[in-house]
Amino acid sequence: MHIAWFEYFQIISLCVAIYCWKGLKTCSLLAFIPFLVIVNITELTARNYLAFGWASNYSVYNLYLLFSTPFLFYLAGKMLFLTRKESVIFFIVCVLCMLLVIANFGFVQGYTQFNTYSLCVIEIMVIVFSGLCLVRLTVFDEKELNFMKEPYFWINSLNLFFGLILLVVLGLQSYILINHIEIAHKNLYNAILPVVNAIVYLGYSYAFILCRTQRTR
Repeated sequence: MHIAWFEYFQIISLCVAIYCWKGLKTCSLLAFIPFLVIVNITELTARNYLAFGWASNYSVYNLYLLFSTPFLFYLAGKMLFLTRKESVIFFIVCVLCMLLVIANFGFVQGYTQFNTYSLCVIEIMVIVFSGLCLVRLTVFDEKELNFMKEPYFWINSLNLFFGLILLVVLGLQSYILINHIEIAHKNLYNAILPVVNAIVYLGYSYAFILCRTQRTR
């Protein structure tokens, strides 16, 4: 079984989340554990797709989008401090987004083609939710909040960072392929995203450790 170097950061992040599960529960972030389980299973399976006799790993990542997105939206809702009316609007938006993802998976781009439309929609929503959460953190705790010790700040900053880079890389993918843009003999997509993944999951691990000392939300 082949494991890419950045996947070790994902495995470490899952282990830290399990170790800090009480802190995650206190901060309403316990859903990170099943989310990270899905992430690790997806990456390990996709990395070793040839061992299963598959022609590509696109279907693995398409299923990942279907199963991981509800956890991402659930976590975003927990970090947004929503009122009852806002929760209803948030729920409707998330359901509509999931319906688009399912429709794209079943009828538009399909099972065997990578669902770039779904990924773009999901990342745009994650960027919006993360940005709103960061704004609300500033508004709600303007005088007392220490951002460096706030897990919500780290998680949403990382989500914003990852989402923006992913959208830029995907948006330039055709240009990158046509012009053969490479870093260290790797195309830009494969050169940048592993590093970004390592940063994000290392940051998640730090946020989980911070959760152990956070007040009850």
